[in-house]
Amino acid sequence: MRAAYVAAAVFAIVYIALDFNKLYAFRYGADLGTYLQTLVNLQHGSSWNFGEWKSHLQVHDSAILLLLVPLVALFPYAQTLIVVQVVLVAIAALPLVAFAREIGLDARKANLIGIAYLLSPAAQGAVYDNFSENVFVPLLGFTAALFARQRRLVPTLIVVALLAITKEDELLFLLWFGIACALWWDRRIGLGAIAVACIAGIAFIAVEHAGGVHPNVPGYSTIVYAPGSKLAMIVLLLLPFAFAPVMAGRMLLLGLPLLAEIVFMRPWNYEPSRVGSHYTVPLLAVTTIAAAFGLRRAPRLSAAVLPCAIVATLFFNDTGLHAGRWPYVVDWPAYARASALRNSRVAVTLTRGQEGVWAVAAANPRVRLDPRPDERAVGCPAYDTDFNAFVGSLAGRMPVRLCGGVPLP
Repeated sequence: MRAAYVAAAVFAIVYIALDFNKLYAFRYGADLGTYLQTLVNLQHGSSWNFGEWKSHLQVHDSAILLLLVPLVALFPYAQTLIVVQVVLVAIAALPLVAFAREIGLDARKANLIGIAYLLSPAAQGAVYDNFSENVFVPLLGFTAALFARQRRLVPTLIVVALLAITKEDELLFLLWFGIACALWWDRRIGLGAIAVACIAGIAFIAVEHAGGVHPNVPGYSTIVYAPGSKLAMIVLLLLPFAFAPVMAGRMLLLGLPLLAEIVFMRPWNYEPSRVGSHYTVPLLAVTTIAAAFGLRRAPRLSAAVLPCAIVATLFFNDTGLHAGRWPYVVDWPAYARASALRNSRVAVTLTRGQEGVWAVAAANPRVRLDPRPDERAVGCPAYDTDFNAFVGSLAGRMPVRLCGGVPLP
């Protein structure tokens, strides 16, 4: 597994650097600050935050966040969540490779699956996007699959319990996979997973009912919105694995509920099928597991896995590693002001157009993000494609005009 360890370490180093750059350039959205303030306030027993203007544990079944409270108490910075996010996604490659070996792949092919997972636009987009509970899903999903394959009842159910308190989506998926496991693999593990999911679900519903609230979920429709983006999502999930998942046969049917959740979702605040958004992370996990089975059935595809994964990273990525993109240019005095706001106890309300500042300063529990749209907010280009401007900024030559870290002519 040496190759997998090296790949995970390189992945973590590269994306911690890229994510810090994105944070310093104020390119993160509200969610990073929302989770940061939630974890800061949980030290005092409340999951309230001024990003959602409500208690986060009433919005989502996310008790797993409690595991991060001691860490954020020691390091109350947005950088802490960034490192957690990147490391969780990176080390998920290790149980994945172990699972691939468990089902019969040799060391080379197992490592290829792990590397292709790390090179996939979905995994890289997940660590370049805002923080979400779903960053736990690949690590927990691959570990649960490994333990279930080994028929280890107690370890499997412990990991399943953690998945059950990650998000309400995972509860429904666990019920589905628990039924499948009970019918076709191991009755004890399957029934145990069903029981754990039911207990967690009932507890969450009870908390929601007691608080008079309901989860923040999108609507669904038989109409498929933005079908082109859904098709692109499927292609980009399969491409890094040289389309090996389609060789998994009838096993692919187990992924249909995860696919349907995104395909039939009504329009949301952003396109949920955007590869790399937190919505696609559970689907990435099952696609990757299917790739391991597919490569076992069609070992000749292994020669195409690494080239396909590299192509996906360089030309279909949603991050700064996409060919022709460069890190953002950082306005350090502006970042220093946001850091000072974080370290103060000043009460201030930021506009929606200042989400990047909110992501930095939200560790101050008195900083609020105005829930109303900011009509004066200026839209900036998504990526920096000016290499000379970026290099010049490192030498202290700042662009004349800068918009969200992107130099403008």
